Amino acid sequence: MIRGYTTPVTEISEKDFEALVTLALEEDLPAGDITTDSLFNSNENCKAVLLAKEEGVLCGLAVLPCLIRKTGADVKWNQTLSDGAPLSKGTIIGTLEGSLVDVLKMERILLNFIQYLSGIATNASKVAKEFPNLLILDTRKTLPGYRKLAKYAVYTGGGANHRLNLSEMAMLKDNHVAKAGSIQSAVQIVRNANPGKKIELEIDGLSQLSEAIASNPDIILLDNFSDSDTEKAIELIKEQSPKIRIECSGGITPDKLKFLSKFQDIGVSMGYLTHTVKFLDISLDIK
Repeated sequence: MIRGYTTPVTEISEKDFEALVTLALEEDLPAGDITTDSLFNSNENCKAVLLAKEEGVLCGLAVLPCLIRKTGADVKWNQTLSDGAPLSKGTIIGTLEGSLVDVLKMERILLNFIQYLSGIATNASKVAKEFPNLLILDTRKTLPGYRKLAKYAVYTGGGANHRLNLSEMAMLKDNHVAKAGSIQSAVQIVRNANPGKKIELEIDGLSQLSEAIASNPDIILLDNFSDSDTEKAIELIKEQSPKIRIECSGGITPDKLKFLSKFQDIGVSMGYLTHTVKFLDISLDIK
């Protein structure tokens, strides 16, 4: 099963984060590091170990070579693990060897990227492992500029990607339906205007279900449905149009996930994966 409604973000390249690295450097080093530059000589060298301090899933290492290049650091990166690797307390991720001044200047930026993306990957991993028969989907609730990185982190952790942006897939909500006049009209207008693009239709009650099924979107999203209404809706959709995918969202609690896990191949979208993120505890120990 493809873990995504459109093409999932299975990898990232420098073009996806180069601008973010540039902004981070401008933000953190507008006129150098006055502490480091005052106390250390440019010819002092070190070895720094990137170390996990808690369990989780690693993500974001691709940023490191870009950061080294952008700073012009005289540093060599020796990578031990790859993105997606499980981490436990004490796991060595890799080492940096070279200029102590350069390592100190890039330390916080390096950790911000890797701790943040590893935190997202860890979030996704926990939910995906506990509910393996559900498609655990991310949302567009991401920090501006970090969308592709955040979705890559979700995928790395075992979650799935919803649409990357508004251009990839249509999603019809109540305002769109009101403008078109009906559910069927809204779906048809968008389909005619965007042949080949997937269409997701959000409904918020069983009263809309018959027309939703008749309009034949690619995905029907059951928003804030009760457990009993969810069960009825899933049964009717699978019975009348089994090719339509089903997604649930709104107030998704652990109990709701347990309830949904009895169904096969149901999508569950969770903004929590990316908008409520604890940095994973990873340190750079300088020797």
